[in-house]
Amino acid sequence: MRFPERLNKGDTVALVAASFPMSQEIVQQCTEVLEREGYRVKVSRCLREGRNFHNYLAGDGKSRAEDLHEMFADPEVKAIFCIRGGYGSSHVMKYLDFDLIRKNPKIFVGYSDVTNLNVAFNQLSDLVTFHGPMVYSNMLKHYDDYTRESLYRALNMGECMEFQNPEGQAYDVIQGGKAEGVIVGGNITVLVRAIGTFFQADTRGKILFLEDIEENIPSIDMMITQMEYAGMMKDVKGILFGNFTDCNNDRYDASYKIDEFLHDRMRGYDVPIMSHIQSGHDFPMGTIPMGTFCRMDTEKKTICFYR
Repeated sequence: MRFPERLNKGDTVALVAASFPMSQEIVQQCTEVLEREGYRVKVSRCLREGRNFHNYLAGDGKSRAEDLHEMFADPEVKAIFCIRGGYGSSHVMKYLDFDLIRKNPKIFVGYSDVTNLNVAFNQLSDLVTFHGPMVYSNMLKHYDDYTRESLYRALNMGECMEFQNPEGQAYDVIQGGKAEGVIVGGNITVLVRAIGTFFQADTRGKILFLEDIEENIPSIDMMITQMEYAGMMKDVKGILFGNFTDCNNDRYDASYKIDEFLHDRMRGYDVPIMSHIQSGHDFPMGTIPMGTFCRMDTEKKTICFYR
């Protein structure tokens, strides 16, 4: 697995849209955010031209894939930041040149619908990617010290990095034990939609990370069940649950909370499981280097990543 080169002040970074479109005003604001961080910015064509299909796609799948190819192939670009998630990254997948991406390894940051790209770049391009803050979603209005520091610790990690929650926020142990394996996963809804595709996440022998937003508990239950039937839960070494923002059972029994559900649902598993990992659709957001080797220890309550 290739870990991309470090990012330095003054480097050129790219701003891309894998899914949703953005107005020209917001694109300019996001560009200025990255410039204030000390970078030169190149904006992808779909964002630059304001491509917008009914307010949910930043152009067709081929055009968005071409934007990614252009930025990966550009020797000046050292990092690629997704502007936000949404829907539609699956349209891009069949057009991607994974060999081109493998030959031009560089920092790639995003989450949510970008989960498809993180998984595919890990598996098909041997590239470590980063489940971390997106420019519109996190940096424009919610770029607090923890989110910034967690991102840069991950991007510039040495041989080992311990993931750290914000001070005072402890992990919750669902099943005890120690485990190690490559970290894989992301947004559970996106992972389930990819079942049966060529870019389905390979979870065998790995640590599985899951998070989501605005899904009701019965839906999450059925998604886990679908992953079980697809064989995705059979050989995992451990499970890490991130943020499940605004995920509840209010429609049926509001007293049944997501934490209680996860303890109930995972009771039959015999692998170590921890929740409350501060990464996902919440603020602040911690960054996870996807595709790196991970060790988790529920007794010490540590999660460490290795290059």
